[in-house]
Amino acid sequence: MNTVECSEHCEPPNNWPFSFPANTCAVTTKFVMSGEQPIVEVLHWDDEGWQFMCNTTDNADDGMVVCMGCLYKKFPWISEFKDLQPNHSAFLENGNWHIEEIE
Repeated sequence: MNTVECSEHCEPPNNWPFSFPANTCAVTTKFVMSGEQPIVEVLHWDDEGWQFMCNTTDNADDGMVVCMGCLYKKFPWISEFKDLQPNHSAFLENGNWHIEEIE
């Protein structure tokens, strides 16, 4: 599991819901972090990597690596995925989250 050095803006929250450190890396997009696009897919890879995607771009230049603590502070509702098993994804469809194994 990759981690990043966090600055003061990313101290682990007191109510950290995940079983791994808050400075664990996650991949997202600049559109998610700016609030321009919502998270519509969450992926938890078998190498323990996480992605929180808007699925509006496949341009690598739009991607960002952030720490999970910062992502959680901005989007505390992601805690609902704390039990998402490795090699599974959750995707938003018609207002409901669906979980499936990543093939």
